[in-house]
Amino acid sequence: MSLYAILVPPMLDAKQALRLRRFGLAVLGYTLSIGLLAIAGWFGALTTSAILKVLAVYLAINIGLYLAFRCGFNLHFKDPSLTLFQILAGVSVVMYVTYHMTDGRSVALFGCFFVFLFGTFHLSTRQFALATLYTLAAYALVIVLLMAWRPEAIHDVGREWMSWLILAGFLPCFSIVGGRVNALRRKARTIAEELRLFTDNVPAMTVSYDQHLHCRFVNRRFAEFFGLTVDMVLGRHLRELVGAAVFSEIEGYYAQVLKGQPVTYSRTHQLPGGEIRHLEIKLLPHIGDGGQCLGCFSVASDITEHKLTEERIQRLAHHDSLTGLPNRLLFDDRLSQTVHLAKRDSGQFALLYIDLDKFKSVNDRLGHSAGDELLKLAAARIRDQVRESDTCARVGGDEFIVILSDIAKREDAETVAQKINSAIAAPFRLCGDRVSVEVGVSIGIAVYPSDGQDANSLVTAADAAMYGAKLIGASSAPAT
Repeated sequence: MSLYAILVPPMLDAKQALRLRRFGLAVLGYTLSIGLLAIAGWFGALTTSAILKVLAVYLAINIGLYLAFRCGFNLHFKDPSLTLFQILAGVSVVMYVTYHMTDGRSVALFGCFFVFLFGTFHLSTRQFALATLYTLAAYALVIVLLMAWRPEAIHDVGREWMSWLILAGFLPCFSIVGGRVNALRRKARTIAEELRLFTDNVPAMTVSYDQHLHCRFVNRRFAEFFGLTVDMVLGRHLRELVGAAVFSEIEGYYAQVLKGQPVTYSRTHQLPGGEIRHLEIKLLPHIGDGGQCLGCFSVASDITEHKLTEERIQRLAHHDSLTGLPNRLLFDDRLSQTVHLAKRDSGQFALLYIDLDKFKSVNDRLGHSAGDELLKLAAARIRDQVRESDTCARVGGDEFIVILSDIAKREDAETVAQKINSAIAAPFRLCGDRVSVEVGVSIGIAVYPSDGQDANSLVTAADAAMYGAKLIGASSAPAT
């Protein structure tokens, strides 16, 4: 495990981790100042004892702040980053060093400006003013203490107070500028929060990727769709988010949009629970001022309900609402396709035109509900006697047509017709299993190409054969 992972554990809250990383910058500043202290000691401007005391203070301050961030003690304060406290502590250390220097105090005072830089993006004008007053009061106290206790260290009292005046002139300006910068930063953050609020509530999943497809921005809806949090998505590569298999399918779309071309594509996504969702994704290139593509924006919409509605509409348009079998519209389309394939492959197929016998008497005697129940049961029995590749359609009240694709000879169609005849001949239990009825079927057979070479002629031939069978009372044997 790396030292960074030990100091800033991965399980730490994201905001606390950010504060710890920012605190690390302050630690770096302290570390660099140690070199300056060593130089001051080398030239005799600072005693070894003073340097060791400053190092002890450095260590105490930094250990205390680190523990405060790690244990969450900082969260009890209005400013959890403890910026003002860190600046006041830094100024105090600078003043301690200034007091103990035998020469070059004006140079040491420049440390105050570097300390103030730490708060440029975090302190308000009021807080900067407080830090400024504290710094000026602290330096005035240093001068007074030097005059009283270490007069030998002051070569020119007027020069010391001139340094104080320079601080008094520059630090307020620094405070005004820093406060203004922080105000602008807060305004920008407010705008960003409002943008976040807006994107989190739009009914779409929005993501921004850089030119290497690493996530730069994501709204909450996208993260939650994948069972993640926003922080878990940011910075990750698209491949990590969707998986290697999906990425290999959609990589081409992103390659296209990174060339500056908008793309729209659709795909399905399986949720952890197994549910399939349909997504429509629009990709837009992010073009920079120089015309180069800096990445892309993705807007994904969950169109599952729309897709299911569309499928239901399509099914209602092409299937019989009572039996669930293809209706006449879908049958005509399937028959046209079958004729086309048979012509292309020099094959043959058959049509079975089926009419239920005695259906009207059952409908009149037991009612329409019983008649509908009989039609559904009869349709299921007919469907069970044919192959999955065959088409069984309801084309009238009690009329059905079966397309037997790719048969070798007429006898094959006659065999299927006999199976249907036997299946329908078995009694039907209706009205909650209280009534048993028996019906029969009249079946007409037409074979392509001998009985017709187009859809209309084949249907006409099969219909005529069925009526021929019904007229001679041949419900137990198919007519051809």
